[in-house]
Amino acid sequence: MIDEFLEKCNSCGKCQKVCPFLSIYGKPDEILHRDDDSVFECTNCGACTLVCPFKLTPSETLHNKKSQIIQSGKYSQKTANALNLARGFAWRGHKFPFKHYSHCEVAFWPGCGLTGVSPAIVKACVKTLSVRLGKPVGLILDCCFDPCYQMGDIETIQNAISQIKKSLEGSGVTELITGCGNCTKILSKYLQDIKVRHIFEVLDKEDLSDLPKDSVLHHPCPSFRFSAVQERARDIICNQLQQTEANKIPSCCGLGGGLHHLNPDLSNSFTKKAIGANNGLKRVNSSNNTTILTYCMGCKSKFINQGAKAYHVLENLKGTKRLETVPSSLKKYINRARLSLSSKINIKKIALLILLLTIISLTSFLRAKGYISVDGILQFIESNKVLAPLLFIAFYAIAPSVFIPSLALTLGAGFIWGPIWGSIFAITGATLGATVPFLLSRYIMGEWVKKRFSEERWLALNTKVRQHGWKAVAFTRIVPIFPYPVLNYLFGITPIPLLHYVWATFIFMLPACIAYTAFGSSMGELILKGNITGLIIGILIASVALMLPLLLKKYIKKVF
Repeated sequence: MIDEFLEKCNSCGKCQKVCPFLSIYGKPDEILHRDDDSVFECTNCGACTLVCPFKLTPSETLHNKKSQIIQSGKYSQKTANALNLARGFAWRGHKFPFKHYSHCEVAFWPGCGLTGVSPAIVKACVKTLSVRLGKPVGLILDCCFDPCYQMGDIETIQNAISQIKKSLEGSGVTELITGCGNCTKILSKYLQDIKVRHIFEVLDKEDLSDLPKDSVLHHPCPSFRFSAVQERARDIICNQLQQTEANKIPSCCGLGGGLHHLNPDLSNSFTKKAIGANNGLKRVNSSNNTTILTYCMGCKSKFINQGAKAYHVLENLKGTKRLETVPSSLKKYINRARLSLSSKINIKKIALLILLLTIISLTSFLRAKGYISVDGILQFIESNKVLAPLLFIAFYAIAPSVFIPSLALTLGAGFIWGPIWGSIFAITGATLGATVPFLLSRYIMGEWVKKRFSEERWLALNTKVRQHGWKAVAFTRIVPIFPYPVLNYLFGITPIPLLHYVWATFIFMLPACIAYTAFGSSMGELILKGNITGLIIGILIASVALMLPLLLKKYIKKVF
């Protein structure tokens, strides 16, 4: 590549006019002929490539020169220090406590910058993408190793990507949606078997609100590799702003290639040039204090540190807020660790476990004090063999309609009546509880449901029902894309026949119902009778019952 470039380059100098690096160190052909480390101060922004009249690729050629020097091992201590910093940053992000992989088909890969600055924005992105795609979107927290790539360290990134690929395959991920242009660049280049899209290729205008009107859109350097991303950014953003254009060639912020470590002064020169370029864009009602709207957290941070007012586009996502300052490095690491750890921990399950342990402990204490009598409980149930179950089923039939969690009722059925009768009463109540809101939505509250829940939700479900019929009910009962109470109302405004809805709901909620009643029964055996054997049997029944949905899940996903 280098020899071919040198043969075709006529050293016209046009690239020097758009690049602070080339204006200091000379034309690309001159740098390539030199045997020193100056090439590492190239930020790889690609501006030189876009203005080359002969359609050459000086940026890629200079990057190739970096790789050759690293492979030879002949570079200065200053370059070695910057390279070690890049490797250290990337490998830390690739390990505990920053690394996290959700088990899912589609996942959001926000990138280190977005995660470090605002975990709240990352969560809002996941939520918005799930609604936009009509399916659950997981979260992947890892480093794409772009800092190493930008310095030409190809061997390190190839080793890292092989590990990332194994983690993605193990998590069942087939599609990644990125929140970072550099992540898009790296992952699309090295993960050939996984679909990679930038978040702008999924979002729409309605997902962003209250963009600062008198601002300019700044396209980060990596976006110039992906015309679809830039076009989508213009469609979503520019029509909401009082401006006529965005930067047509890269306006590098100075972070690329580790330049801020190698030459901070030159890095700041890049930043000031980019701010000046943004100030020079034509706008309506322009003021002296330009607000820069970018979709790279690194660019935003550099602009703010140089005194400009800047925001990340995703700070205008519904449910988020704009951030006026740049967090410290320590705060960024804390944010990344906190988001990763919180994603690994299921708060709802922990809360349920704490509740169950509290109930068990309280019941055991009351039983030891004589306040709870086994004979008294059994006598009450014996005296109300018909009324007690009917009252239970009636309450269960109403609870989901008013969004009362039904899990406690299912556990309670097993606790009181045992695994067999408890399952019968619970599944009867659960089926009625799913049918009542369905009927309310279909015949009385349809318009309210459409207004209460986003159009994307019910339209996506409506499409699935038209395509797959009862299989849509089966899939959502085993792998709920929305909470059950929400699903019950949403199915009411789809064309699914009532009979198909009822029997599919009954059959595909039954395994989980049996599992939870069996677990509740085992707790009853332990607390009321001190029966360890009953506890073990109940846990075994629950485990077998929960295995069935996992087996069916793979089959249904093939046909859904």
